[in-house]
Amino acid sequence: MVKTIRGLVIGGVLLSIVLTMTACARPGPEDGLETVNQAVRASSSAFDEVFVEEGLDGFSRYLFVELGSTGETIPVDALSDALRSVGDTIPDGFESVRLIARSSSGDRLDLEEPLEAAGVDGVFMISPKTANIPAEAVRNFAGER
Repeated sequence: MVKTIRGLVIGGVLLSIVLTMTACARPGPEDGLETVNQAVRASSSAFDEVFVEEGLDGFSRYLFVELGSTGETIPVDALSDALRSVGDTIPDGFESVRLIARSSSGDRLDLEEPLEAAGVDGVFMISPKTANIPAEAVRNFAGER
């Protein structure tokens, strides 16, 4: 009886160690966000700063992307390239992408016209300077090349 209990305890401890090590080995969400960040940075020289973060709105996870433009406007082709990079690299589990852009002086830029010119489907403008785009629409936009 004592040997059985001891065997169960040791088995439970070993199982806990294995499960803990397996959970630690999986890449975390930060790895996926860094991949998105690097892809957007590499997409265009029009951005000198890129900030990517995970957000939560109720039960909906969104990817927050802030683009720092090197100029005072955001070129449509650079915005398109950035969104394609996001669509190619966005990790599973995100329902949407929230997008803002800043000028070289730090002012928030209008995104409504550049997004319309880029032809991205499903864009919901929270304000003229903040866009919310379904993750699936961004993935589809990336696949349209």
